[in-house]
Amino acid sequence: MDYKQLRKIIAEDLDRPAADIDALIEGLSIIIRESASDMDSVAIPTFGTFVPKKLDEEISVDLSTGKRMLFPPEIHLEFKPGGMLTKRLRNE
Repeated sequence: MDYKQLRKIIAEDLDRPAADIDALIEGLSIIIRESASDMDSVAIPTFGTFVPKKLDEEISVDLSTGKRMLFPPEIHLEFKPGGMLTKRLRNE
């Protein structure tokens, strides 16, 4: 399923125009992005939780050139599905 299909399904279920759905999804992504940058989790009841995980900076050696490179710290977002979502996916 791609974004257009997801938008169409949500628009039909909520009986709202596609532009409204685009705005809602964009708003959700902004909230998740800002919360992750503050290292706060975002829980959506019956759906799941987005948990940020910080990876420290890392020094790595390029095997082809032998040069050492410093990679900056990163924040990865991990999704933990909720019980209701897991139950629905198993039943379908």
